[in-house]
Amino acid sequence: MDLTQKKEIILQHERMLSETIGSAVLEKPKVSTWMIFIPILFLFFIYRMKKFKKDRVKFVEDLMTVRRAAMDKAFDGAEQGGPSLEGVPQIPDLPEPLRKPYASWIQTLSNHYLDLLTAEGDDFGSLVCAAYRNRKNYRVVIDRLSMAEKGFYTALKPYLDSVEGAFDIAAKIESESRRLRSETGRTIFC
Repeated sequence: MDLTQKKEIILQHERMLSETIGSAVLEKPKVSTWMIFIPILFLFFIYRMKKFKKDRVKFVEDLMTVRRAAMDKAFDGAEQGGPSLEGVPQIPDLPEPLRKPYASWIQTLSNHYLDLLTAEGDDFGSLVCAAYRNRKNYRVVIDRLSMAEKGFYTALKPYLDSVEGAFDIAAKIESESRRLRSETGRTIFC
């Protein structure tokens, strides 16, 4: 399997994780029996459902932006035949105090992706098995990823004071990411 195919497998897995995180973070509108009796409520439900779907797509795309940047960096390193992961793509309007935690997060993700890209396998599970050999090694990587992500969100929190619910959303993203990666490890290394 070539690098491009591995890249697609890994990004597909990351997209699935992002969609699951999006479902956990964004509240899906619920159907009520009143909607049967009062049609205007059903129309409002349809409007909210469309908004939910649109917001979820946007949320997933935003989560995937970081993952794609990290993957591009890892892919370049894998093509060059070594773990040269110098230079982190920066977001131009990112405040200075966030640059180091962001770079750390990208670097950690890139290292993980590089491990997977340079492993032999035909699907995500076999790439993880080949790269990390056992659940304990994979758990160390999950912990690093979680700490890097948490470091970024912790640095970001002062900038989100005015955004209602931002702390809860960041905490939910962190916990869901960790839970899903741990679940993946349990599934792969059963």
